[in-house]
Order: sequence, then C-alpha cells, then structure tokens
Amino acid sequence: MKKVGIISLLLLFLLSCAVETAPQRNIKEKVISLVGSKYRYGGESPRTGFDCSGLVYYVYRSSGYKIPRSTERQLKAGKTIKRGFEKGDLLFFKFNGKLHVGIFIGKHHMVHASPERGVVVENLNRYWKKHFCKGVRII
Repeated sequence: MKKVGIISLLLLFLLSCAVETAPQRNIKEKVISLVGSKYRYGGESPRTGFDCSGLVYYVYRSSGYKIPRSTERQLKAGKTIKRGFEKGDLLFFKFNGKLHVGIFIGKHHMVHASPERGVVVENLNRYWKKHFCKGVRII
C-alpha cells in the first residue's frame, strides 16, 4: 500500500513537470556545448567567437531554424512570451538602450555571450530581471 502511494506521488510529480521536446533539447544541448567559447563582436562561429545575437543565430541555424542575425530582428521573430519560459526561448534584456539576448535552458538559467567572460551560463537573478525586456519563442 505504501509503495503504491509513493509511486503515485512520483508519477504525479513527473507528469506535472514540463516535458522537454526534442527541438528544445537539441537547442539546449547545442548552446550548452558552446559554453567557454570566446566573445567576439560580430562573431557567429565557435572558431572565431560569438556576440550575443551571433550565438543565438548559430545555435538556431545549426539546428535547422531560420532566424534573423541581429538582436533587433530576433526580438521581432517568433511569439512573445511574458512568463512561463521553456527551454530554447530567447530572453531579451535592455541595458542603456542596447539590447542583449540569451537562450533559456531551464531552472532560472540562460546561456549568453558576455563581452567580459565569453559564452557562459547565467542565473536569472534580480539583476537580469530588472533589465528584462521580452521573451520570444521560436520553436
């Protein structure tokens, strides 16, 4: 009797978790594999480095999705998401009038190209929430 209760609870928990689709998993794995790449303004390849929109462009294009190259155009692509982000969603931030983009990988984290640190995993803490502008779903 006790075993059935625990199994039921575990099943309920698993069903309540968002299911990761194959395209979401592909995007997440691709962008995580690029962590540690260097930053380069205008860059869009692992060999030469990435800027923020170049990272998004490379990940999506190499996964078979057509996406604009510039941050401004990426902001207008796909469907606007205000909350309830899913893996692979694009998160946009505004700093001193300039846009920045990262790819949501789940559990309050994103991967983005930082000018100071290259491609890194970042916790979406208060600093990022303060500058949040918009979420966009491509897949």
